[in-house]
Amino acid sequence: MQKAHKRFERYHLFSEVAETLNFAKAAENLGISRSYLSTQINTLEKELAVSLLIRTTRHVKLTAAGHQVLQKMRQINASVANLEKGLNQVTTDVTGQISITAPMLFSQRYLLPLCARFQQQYPGITFDLNIGYQNENLASSRFDFAIRATNTPPENMVAKKLLSYQHICCASPEYLAKNGRPVTPLDLTHHSCLSDPNLTRWHFEQQNNQYDVDTHGTLQINDNMLLIQAALQGQGIIKLPDFLLNPLISQDQLIQVLPEFTTLSRDIYLLFPHQANRSAKLRAFIEHVSQFWQGGQE
Repeated sequence: MQKAHKRFERYHLFSEVAETLNFAKAAENLGISRSYLSTQINTLEKELAVSLLIRTTRHVKLTAAGHQVLQKMRQINASVANLEKGLNQVTTDVTGQISITAPMLFSQRYLLPLCARFQQQYPGITFDLNIGYQNENLASSRFDFAIRATNTPPENMVAKKLLSYQHICCASPEYLAKNGRPVTPLDLTHHSCLSDPNLTRWHFEQQNNQYDVDTHGTLQINDNMLLIQAALQGQGIIKLPDFLLNPLISQDQLIQVLPEFTTLSRDIYLLFPHQANRSAKLRAFIEHVSQFWQGGQE
């Protein structure tokens, strides 16, 4: 039994001959040899056991069966054209859903406003956001983008750097007025240090010196926004990413302590497969993210 794709190829070749009624011109349009074209039409007629063309030395005419096949092929070609038009609209219209996986801290500070601004520009967009720290495989998962804090982005993905950050220590003016300001990391042992219960050892560096301090405090919470709230209420010192705390520092709600001591710096990247650039909605979002940071959103 003939394979379907070969049979369809012969129907397609026949439709070109039927439209032009000229083997030489049809072969030129198709980019194939005239002999190959003639062989394929002969094979099609044998398979169908019917004559589709009447050939003379000067003219080519359609038989009744040939007219019938041509009409059906015109319908098929129109359907294919409509299919391609629809696919093209999908890749050129900025509509549909964008799926993103991102870490909690970044999402709390940036992701929602970033998505909201994009939807203002493109109302036909919806977002599916997965907030967490699990490293999803973009090559096999449902996500279009991943936002990740890493100093070694995966080589099989496009990685656009968004920002660099490090952890800094802060406390409220009221807490520092009552308890004093630490001068060195070791002074933290005499303060109420608020942290995640799994992150009570705080690391610092200054020039060639490194300090690891086992902290303790009146409150341990595994939620960063609640830690910030506790610090604002004067309950102790917190150590969190600078991009979360800088807005509160600029408003004098929190004061940075130990600014001479640094922590390990990390970068945040927008990760996506190379083929994301083929979709208009994903291209538009990539550009939007770039402009978001160029506009001083850090």
